[in-house]
Amino acid sequence: MDELLGEFISETQETLEALAGVVVEWEADPSDRDRLDSIFRFFHTVKGSCGFLNLPRFERLSHAAEDVLSEIRSGRSVPDPATVNAVLAVMDRIGELAEAVASGVSLPSENDDLLIAALRQDSAVAGKTVPTVGSPAPPLQKSGSSINSLRTIRLPLTLIDQLMNGVSDMVLARNELSRKLRDHISDPDIDSAFERLSTCVADMRDAISKTRMQRVDRLFAAVPRMVRDLGRELGKRIDLDLEGGDVEMDREMVEMVLDPLTHIVRNSIDHGIETPVQRAASGKPEHGTLRLVARQSGNQIVIEISDDGKGIDTDALVRKAVQNGTVTPDTAARMTEQEKLDLIFLPGLSTAKSVTAVSGRGVGMDVVRANVERIGGVIALENQPGRGLKITLRVPLTLTIIPGLIVTAGGQQFAIPRSAIVEILHENNATLSIARIGGACIATIRNTRHSMIDLEDVLGLPRHYQAGPRTVMVVRSTSGVPFAMSVASVDNHEELVIRPASPLIMATGMYAGMTLPDNGQPMLLLDAGGLANTANLSNVDEDRGNQAVDLGKPEARPIEMLSTLRFEELTGEERLVRLSLVERVEDIDTGLFGLSGGKAFVHVDGRLLRVANGHHTFDQPTVTALRLRDGDREVCYPVARVTDIVQVPSTPDMALSEGLISGVVLIDDAHLEILDPFTLFAGVPDEPVAPIDVPRCILAESDDVWAKEILSPLLKQAGYDVLIGMPEGHALRPDDVILCVNADTAKALSTDRPIVQLRSATKPHSNEDRSIYRYDRNAVMAAIDSARRGGVA
Repeated sequence: MDELLGEFISETQETLEALAGVVVEWEADPSDRDRLDSIFRFFHTVKGSCGFLNLPRFERLSHAAEDVLSEIRSGRSVPDPATVNAVLAVMDRIGELAEAVASGVSLPSENDDLLIAALRQDSAVAGKTVPTVGSPAPPLQKSGSSINSLRTIRLPLTLIDQLMNGVSDMVLARNELSRKLRDHISDPDIDSAFERLSTCVADMRDAISKTRMQRVDRLFAAVPRMVRDLGRELGKRIDLDLEGGDVEMDREMVEMVLDPLTHIVRNSIDHGIETPVQRAASGKPEHGTLRLVARQSGNQIVIEISDDGKGIDTDALVRKAVQNGTVTPDTAARMTEQEKLDLIFLPGLSTAKSVTAVSGRGVGMDVVRANVERIGGVIALENQPGRGLKITLRVPLTLTIIPGLIVTAGGQQFAIPRSAIVEILHENNATLSIARIGGACIATIRNTRHSMIDLEDVLGLPRHYQAGPRTVMVVRSTSGVPFAMSVASVDNHEELVIRPASPLIMATGMYAGMTLPDNGQPMLLLDAGGLANTANLSNVDEDRGNQAVDLGKPEARPIEMLSTLRFEELTGEERLVRLSLVERVEDIDTGLFGLSGGKAFVHVDGRLLRVANGHHTFDQPTVTALRLRDGDREVCYPVARVTDIVQVPSTPDMALSEGLISGVVLIDDAHLEILDPFTLFAGVPDEPVAPIDVPRCILAESDDVWAKEILSPLLKQAGYDVLIGMPEGHALRPDDVILCVNADTAKALSTDRPIVQLRSATKPHSNEDRSIYRYDRNAVMAAIDSARRGGVA
């Protein structure tokens, strides 16, 4: 019985979590019979299970709700806001009871009768008097999800974790065996058996890793109910848009992101989206929009929360920061817009004019950022005052197994995530110079300065003598400002199995956990952001104008992000280009590409475009091309394929000025080059601007092959509009020029406009012959120009 009761409680809690959004969506669309049936089946199932489990309170509540929903299903009642409120209240009480049964505590029952009475009373008056409760429910996006009937088995989470730990140990054992086999004479039979073993271990690791994955739907499950309840409480009308619920991420990551996401959504509703009256006064629709989007980008999950509210008043943030002494007036006057926006992450800073049950913007955002950064994520803000705010969370897909590097410092080995490393050099590299300025160590790499630390100094370890040069790594911290870190050596790179470290070690702030490399010896995993904070490194790069703002503690600043298009070059490299420059992506017939004067071009939309990367010959009939525009000029950029839209720091990890490349950023453990828009468009000529009245040349003989096939293209290339044959009624414009290749045609024309007479012979027939040899280009063009200006041809 205990096992059956446990399964009943677990299934009830999971179904309640999924149904919270279904009830709100049903309220928005009462005609949706499928959602109504799902809610009815839940209460019916609970009532049926309670009979043999001896749970009378569950049975009374579910029976009352079932009766009300049965009336609505039969058409004898109509759902109204009060009915929905009562149904949601009963669901909440069933959830509280399930939690109480699971934890073995008692829950007072006096409110049960009130909930049941509210249900029955609302049902009795439904269709007669519709009570007003808050604002009408907004139309919500239909996710199309329903409780499916897939065959499943319920397992304790602890068992899943044990399985994952066991597979991790198998991976380590396989790695150690591989190292030992490499140290001995190779045996083909043993190598073949080991490869089969490795494949089996990898497949098992992937399969068990999937058991830890959960859909992002779980993150989004409570959002519709939250939006409905807060919207009604605050008198706001909000349309909710949810996308990406089918994206999967590690269960542990879902649990860690849930609280930050909830806080951000509540802030957007409370202090972001305005009331209907305020929105109407601003020329906005009365319904505000809150949009949550989740997508996978490599080994990261990107979650975007955006609203169309009033955004963040950065000037108000600065005034409040100055008022409470967080920053000085002089410092505030020198702050950039991004630095003003970053003040929102200071603890206790809020621009809310009154205290409500919902936290104001800024209150608790420091905790949100700390929670996101604790799991190796970053948070970025995109503020548009008066138009809304977008908050982007980028968190790892999983914390279980990550690629990393093994480094040595002070005679000990440490691990660091590979995603944190931008570049690795030796101290004797010609592009690197190290200097000490005012007690601080500065590393200059290709004219870019970085604050530099020695890992031994930060960790309090002795430096041992070594014959060769030390290694310098450019490290990306959570502040977005790279710094240089010197270590004795970089020894290896491998997949790291991450385990929690002891609380005492984690309290130092310099470590992200513990890992077990293939030698089986425990090793601490370094936290790049924690090392920077411990060393008191500046959060603002020295090369950006020395505008560092002292905010009272060495907190990391969020990264200002830039939208880019990720693509693969025809030569195989993966690169990025600013998304704002991409006018469109299309497939173009490769026969339209050509080469003239050493410059590649393509004929599209009736005009020629320069090909920025010089490709003009291809092996396939069509090629994917980026159409890039800077506002006035447009170029074509053929690529192999477009792979993704990614957010990157607006300042690259490594700045370059080599040809088309402006810098390098690290995305998904890959170093990607960013195209330099300045160089991209600098070599493109201005597009010809057609004058209002294009000069026109009229070829009088419409049936002359030479005039149509040879003369007409020459004139068009020179910028003239060409008309073959005389216009109807001989309607001529003042600047029209008539060209004839036959003397009889010229004589037959009755016009006062000058006529340019062309001849096929190289020499004139007589001294009075004023005709021009038709293959004398300069003479022909001069005669046309003279005729346009009113001269005699």
